[in-house]
Amino acid sequence: MVPMRLLFAALVAFLAFAVGSPTTISALLGAPPAASSAFSVVLAAAFSLVAAMATTTLARGLGRSRFSLRALASLAMPALLLSAVLFVGPASAAPWSTDLCVRPTSVGASSEGAPFTLLAEAGSSVRMLRLFRNNGRDGYLRGLVVVFSDGTEMRAGVRKDQFAELTLEDDEVITGMTLWSFTPRHRWTKSAKSGPRVGRIDVSTNQRSWGYGVDSTAKLSSKAVNVGSGLLVGFQGRAGDDLDQVAPVFLRTLESSVVDDIVFDKPAGSEGLRLVTLREGTAVFAGTPYSWQFSGSESRDASTAFASSTTNALTIGTTFKGAALPAIIDGGIEASWTFTAGTTITRTLDRSATLSWSTSIDISESNPAVTCSAMVWEGHLRLRWTGTQTVVAGGAVSSFPATGILNHVAYGKVETSCRPAAAVSSSSSRRVRRAFAA
Repeated sequence: MVPMRLLFAALVAFLAFAVGSPTTISALLGAPPAASSAFSVVLAAAFSLVAAMATTTLARGLGRSRFSLRALASLAMPALLLSAVLFVGPASAAPWSTDLCVRPTSVGASSEGAPFTLLAEAGSSVRMLRLFRNNGRDGYLRGLVVVFSDGTEMRAGVRKDQFAELTLEDDEVITGMTLWSFTPRHRWTKSAKSGPRVGRIDVSTNQRSWGYGVDSTAKLSSKAVNVGSGLLVGFQGRAGDDLDQVAPVFLRTLESSVVDDIVFDKPAGSEGLRLVTLREGTAVFAGTPYSWQFSGSESRDASTAFASSTTNALTIGTTFKGAALPAIIDGGIEASWTFTAGTTITRTLDRSATLSWSTSIDISESNPAVTCSAMVWEGHLRLRWTGTQTVVAGGAVSSFPATGILNHVAYGKVETSCRPAAAVSSSSSRRVRRAFAA
């Protein structure tokens, strides 16, 4: 029969492994997962220590049975490593450096609530903003939630009462923002808050206008925000039951943005390739030998575009340097992909490929009818890429990993193929010959 202390040790170890991560502890404490506090990490370490002690007790107790301690130790070590991973958590990328950001403009009380900072990781920006407001007649703001373009979510204040949200589209940037300060029209008891708080936030983008909070701004005071590059990367301020103070964080106007060290996922063989017929023509003998010239020219789209997996707006004006773009190698009736020497382009390269061909065929009594085709290998690729992006703003420099998708349209060389054609009547032959002669 298994001793009770072993059962107890096993239960403690299980609970410690289950709840010993900062993410879980932060959830229990009501803090946003992406903003785990040092307190949660300390608690996680304590849970891990309890788990280690419980696992040791379990191993000692079971060691009296037919299992050896050495075998049990080999089973316990992975569990201890799992505990370490749970409380330390995976390493995350660093947030944007404040040196790259515009000095924030704030409204509201500077002493109410608890301070908060919601800041995106370098390379990411706010994709969705959700604001919560009071249900009463005033409608001042109580909390906010931001979802960054890398999928991380953070929040401040409370998520109660009414709300509205703004989701920024690809290439949508903020062109203006106004913060409104609200001060209650009456006083409560001395222990209750009566100072200013955030009343409303208005946003203008290159595509629309949006705002939420107190409907009437007649008795509110406002501050215009310097939006810098138009890329919103977070908020800071103070919050408790209300949004007491808020200051949006914007990137400065970027002096340069370069992605280099680009590596593409390699396409497989003929992936994305298809053989396209550009034109066909037929020439026939009409009693007199002649040389028929089968030639022509067509223009087709041959664009190249880089899209980022974090925020497409951040790639506006970005130079992609040293990218070895895919090219088509023709090999008779087959084709495959290779990579050309590195080149430099700015995000999107729209160009037209001129596809020309020319071949001469002798038409005679011994070769009375010929049909020729002009064909080309056309390639459409969507390739994942990885690289390093470096941005410069206000003299500050930041480098971070970048990933995304390359949309690439390319063409090989035009090939002509001629074959004998079925004989046609002499009248039809003359019409066909006159048409090609014209």
